[in-house]
Amino acid sequence: MASYTEPVKKKARQAVIENAIATLTKRRTESTLTRRSYIRDVKEHFINGNNPYDSRVAQKLSEETICRWEAFYDSIVQSRTPSNLKVAYLSGPNPENDLRVFCDAGVLPENIWAFESENTTYSEAVIAALDSEFPFIKLVNGGLDAFVEASPQRFDIIYLDFCGPLPSRNKKQKTLLALTRILAHHALNSPGILITNFSLPTEEQDSSGRAGLAKLVTCYLYPKNFLESTNPEHNMDDGAVANGFDPLEWHIEILNNLDHYYGQFITRLLIDHASLISPYNRFPQHNSLFSKFFDLKDKSSLKKTLDGLFHFSEHEDEGGGGDVVVDSGQYPILWTLAALDRGINKKDTNYPQFIFDDDEFAKLSDNFLSQLDVSGNKNELLDSFVLLSYLLSEGNGQEVYLSDRIKKLNNDHNFRDFHQFCDLVLFHQTIETLFRQVATPYQVNIKETKRWKYQAKDTPMFMDMIVLDECRYLYDWMPTVDMFSEAIKNTDRQLAYRFALDGVAKHRRWYNPEYFFGTAVVDQYTEGFEAHLLSPRVVLQHDL
Repeated sequence: MASYTEPVKKKARQAVIENAIATLTKRRTESTLTRRSYIRDVKEHFINGNNPYDSRVAQKLSEETICRWEAFYDSIVQSRTPSNLKVAYLSGPNPENDLRVFCDAGVLPENIWAFESENTTYSEAVIAALDSEFPFIKLVNGGLDAFVEASPQRFDIIYLDFCGPLPSRNKKQKTLLALTRILAHHALNSPGILITNFSLPTEEQDSSGRAGLAKLVTCYLYPKNFLESTNPEHNMDDGAVANGFDPLEWHIEILNNLDHYYGQFITRLLIDHASLISPYNRFPQHNSLFSKFFDLKDKSSLKKTLDGLFHFSEHEDEGGGGDVVVDSGQYPILWTLAALDRGINKKDTNYPQFIFDDDEFAKLSDNFLSQLDVSGNKNELLDSFVLLSYLLSEGNGQEVYLSDRIKKLNNDHNFRDFHQFCDLVLFHQTIETLFRQVATPYQVNIKETKRWKYQAKDTPMFMDMIVLDECRYLYDWMPTVDMFSEAIKNTDRQLAYRFALDGVAKHRRWYNPEYFFGTAVVDQYTEGFEAHLLSPRVVLQHDL
């Protein structure tokens, strides 16, 4: 009980709840990846700039269209007060601790749901809630993830104070699977905030668990092009590969600085899961919507192509292959999946060898991968992610597997038809946006995301406040597949779409090369239009 009421825990709770509520109310137009004024700001930037060609094209975006987009944005984002917000959180034995902070910030107790699956703890929570000043709270005897599977309710804030590690080795505490189900069922409104709190066991508490987590963090962060420097002015550093580490050397670096890298692992996994892993995992190949995008009749040839992403061919006439190995920074999630799964890596020496010598870590890897799938099926996760990662890119034979309507879009596309402000408009941007229009992923607002670290007695705790946005002001503004080619010829609509996309892509720039690569309209170092960086994790100290 002391761990829930000690001063540093109170400080962390206060900080995350107050920031979450302010982000969704006072700073609501900043909580979206593309702010309300962004399209207007981009036009003004080009008109007042030094490039007459950019200025001439930008002036074609009419005031009428800008106002129409802003009205459309308002209809989607709307405004909120604390009393409008709906909250879900994990109760524990003392639900009044978090509840009191939410209510002091203006959230109505009638809009708060608390969940507790352990029966004894639930009984304690009911007694505590009834004895408190908040009898209107709704306490549910069950897991939040099970609730959202059965009840199609959505919340503005979901607060998951797991207290255990990510992932947990405890079979009864599948922390990652709970996250997976919440994301899969879109239990958060947009914009919405996901708060998580995970621990890192110390050597004294669980040396075996800590060692397994270190290997997992090694595999997850190794292929990332950019990691955090913790510099408050510029929280970015080159990744392991650019710094000359091989996987074994990187593992040693992780072991020596596990607290620092474990915090990054949590955040990067949350970003990847919301933006890519969950939507790819949810998009069913047997659904008729899939066939609107892709035609997979020649599956034997496709399998050979997909295998070739991870391994080099011994035969020259089959090409070199091995894209994921050669350019891991462009395929970081695929590299990690390959490193963790023995079925893909086949003891390939290009992946970390410590995996093959440690059966305990192999179990942890399988558990980790399985919990990323909404049904707990590792093979389904791998199949869907590898397939869609390949199909939604270009330049490696993907056109063979496109549906007829997408092939027509591809054939009609010519980057010379689009004015080049900064990056070229390539076809992969179109198919990615059309796919995400129907797949409805969450995307992470990097600028507004905040993190904390504190010590609960002897245990390091890592708290993340992730701001999620479905970006419907972009995806619902653009036309659907069969109308896209004609509609995009309308200069007004095209420019509004491209300017809005620029705002969205500025949040993934340093973190996810897997989608919207090369979509910049304004240079990423231009004031007011920067590619955003995560703020360093704030370390909370015990009061003396």
